[in-house]
Amino acid sequence: MAASYEIELLDRWRLIADGQPVKLRLREQRVLTLLAVQGPVSRRRMAGMLWPETTEMRAADSLRVSLCHIHHQCPGVIRCDDGWVEIDPAVSVDLHTLRHRLQRSLLAPDAESLQEDNFLNTRALLPDWDEPWLFEEQEALRQLQLRALEAASAQLLNSGLQHRAWQLAQSALRIDPMRESAASLSARAESGQGNNASATAGLLQFIGRLKTELGVEPSPELLHTLTQLRGA
Repeated sequence: MAASYEIELLDRWRLIADGQPVKLRLREQRVLTLLAVQGPVSRRRMAGMLWPETTEMRAADSLRVSLCHIHHQCPGVIRCDDGWVEIDPAVSVDLHTLRHRLQRSLLAPDAESLQEDNFLNTRALLPDWDEPWLFEEQEALRQLQLRALEAASAQLLNSGLQHRAWQLAQSALRIDPMRESAASLSARAESGQGNNASATAGLLQFIGRLKTELGVEPSPELLHTLTQLRGA
C-alpha cells in the first residue's frame, strides 16, 4: 500500500510519511517545495529555476539525480509524465490548506470559525529560505493573511465582538507593524471595549512612528479614525 504523505512548508520544512518524518537532502526539499508552490512544472523550467547558475545540461542532470532520490526515498510523492513533474494530488500540503481556509473566509466568512483560536495563528512560508522563485509566493501568503485578518476583524467589529476584532487586528499588525488599516481597526475595537483614551494614545503613537520611522504622513482614513476617537 502506498504511503500517505504530508508536506509542511509553513514556518519550517517537513515531509511526513504515514505519520513519520522523512529526511531528505536540501536539494530534494527544494524540488518538492517548488512543485508544491508552483504546481505542475516542466522539467526544463524546473531545472533552470533551481540551478540558474549552471549550464542547462548540468541543471538537467542535477534535477534528474534529485528526482531519482525522491522516487527512491518517498515513492509516490511526485508524478512525472511527458516532461512534466507534479506533486501527487493525494499528498497533503499545509500551504494549500491554509490558502483555502483564508480564501474561504474572504468569500464566505463564518462568524463561528472567525472566533476559533487557530484563526489568530499567523504562519509564514519557509521564512528562513532565501530563494528567488519563492519570494513572490511568500509575499502572496503574507498579503492573503493580512486581507483575511482585516476582513474578519471588520466583520466582528460590526457585530459588536470588540475584543475578538481587536485580537485579529493585532495579529495583522504582527505581520505588518506599519499597516494603517490594521492600526485603525485595532484602535476602533479597543475604543469599543471602553478604552477610548488608551486607543487614542496608541493611535497617536502609531502615527508618530509612521512619521519618524518611515517619513510618511498618515492617510486621510487613519486621521478620520483619530477624529472619531477624539470625539467619542
